Amino acid sequence: MSIISRRGLLIGASGAGLVAGLSGFPAFAQGAPVRGGTITASMDLQPKSLDPIMGDAPTSDRYALIQLFEGLLKFDERGNLQPSLATSWEWSGDKKSIVFKLRPDVVFHDGEPFNADAVVANISRVIAPGSTAPRTPDFADIAGAEAIDPTTVRVNLKKASGAALASLAVEAGMMCSPAALKRLGQDFGRQPVGTGPYKFAEWVGGSHMRFVRNERYWRDGADGKKLPYSDAVVLRIIPTTAVKMVEVKSGGVQLVDGVTPRDFEEVQANPELKLVAVPPGIAQWMTFNVTKGIFTNPALRAAVNHGVDRNVLMKGITRGFGAVTPTWVPPTDWAFDASVPAPTLNPAKVQELLKEGGQPNGFNAKLSIIQRDPDTQVAQIVQAQLKPFKINLEIEILERQAWVPKVLDHQHEIAIGRVNVPRADPDQVFGPFFGRAAAQNWSGINDEDVFRLVDQGREETDQAKRKAIYKELQTVLNANNYYSWLFFREARHVARKQLQNIVLDSGGAWQLAEAWIAKG
Repeated sequence: MSIISRRGLLIGASGAGLVAGLSGFPAFAQGAPVRGGTITASMDLQPKSLDPIMGDAPTSDRYALIQLFEGLLKFDERGNLQPSLATSWEWSGDKKSIVFKLRPDVVFHDGEPFNADAVVANISRVIAPGSTAPRTPDFADIAGAEAIDPTTVRVNLKKASGAALASLAVEAGMMCSPAALKRLGQDFGRQPVGTGPYKFAEWVGGSHMRFVRNERYWRDGADGKKLPYSDAVVLRIIPTTAVKMVEVKSGGVQLVDGVTPRDFEEVQANPELKLVAVPPGIAQWMTFNVTKGIFTNPALRAAVNHGVDRNVLMKGITRGFGAVTPTWVPPTDWAFDASVPAPTLNPAKVQELLKEGGQPNGFNAKLSIIQRDPDTQVAQIVQAQLKPFKINLEIEILERQAWVPKVLDHQHEIAIGRVNVPRADPDQVFGPFFGRAAAQNWSGINDEDVFRLVDQGREETDQAKRKAIYKELQTVLNANNYYSWLFFREARHVARKQLQNIVLDSGGAWQLAEAWIAKG
């Protein structure tokens, strides 16, 4: 079912096929570092919270969070685990614990020491009984931690886990100042304190966030002095691609996130701009509310799925920079399997399913979307494709902060969302959406087969066996038509040429400690 981009820009399965003509990774840096100035960037979604475990948009939240926080480990742009606040780690023989050696002489922004006790406090907070933090499920296999000495900590697992190490490199594993957590309580998300290269300065709701240089940051730059190079970072909230493009062309911002493929050629033709290659892409999907209403009927969910022409939709939105895939696992991921059964356009099947579902003359439903590009265009095309079957969709456009609680509370009928994939581990995308305690169970799925397979995929340590489990999981999800997987599209950021050395992680989020603004 996979249709790979005709332009061949999808990254190879090993992550080694990034297009050399697109600037953005450290190899493309030019000249000596320049210190000073403010880097201004845009992000299309305002975080719910700057507490790493409380955010509900893990991909976009990272644009802000990785300026402020660090974990024991981190992912490079190829998806490889690298040391961060830990300098090394060693598994026990039974794979049920990991011992980390910590980086010495690191302090939090409030001057408190980072040490083994701080690691224990952070892990204990995430896994606390009764925790409702959205990122708590990322630590599903972690039983706790114990300090061996100030720079050595043991992380204990409930059982052997193929996903545990990766979980310590994402939001749940970001180290927060225990003293600040205690002092600020629920206000920590608005006054965050980490160990990162920048310190929190201000957050003007709906407008911007500003971070300033952490003078006590532990990393050195290429010039032998402490990072970061810039004095400050401003992250402006700009949800509309057209506005982002105006701002980056005028110099109002130097870096913008995730423009749509229709903007690529304009960027390439502008001598002041450059495309920044992004390791992952974006999967667009629709989620049905299976807890109540018309889509509790599986036949009607299937009717929608067989009424959408994904190939036409993908080509219209991505301009060829995309793929139709069985679920949201992209062709670049080791868990990808093109043989996973998936619904395709079948008008005769739609009519059969409408009759089976008791709606032979079609039905009406509301499609809830977030006000951003290209979700509006996706909704309009899907609406037009289903109309001949008398499946009439009313498009409801919401701000994200209204869309999230509506869909999580299952007050929607059908909704459009998206997710950046691949992530560091397949469990980090399947677990939060389909696990037993999934914080983002948009459809309201209560299916023991799904839960069991998510558990098995997380617990298995052999990659070949894990791939088979994830194939079965995707097959079960598609057989029940819980989602309508639309397409995968490649992503690019846009930067002004003066902004040098933009370092990305494997999720596409920028770490701006090493970036600088060139003179002239």
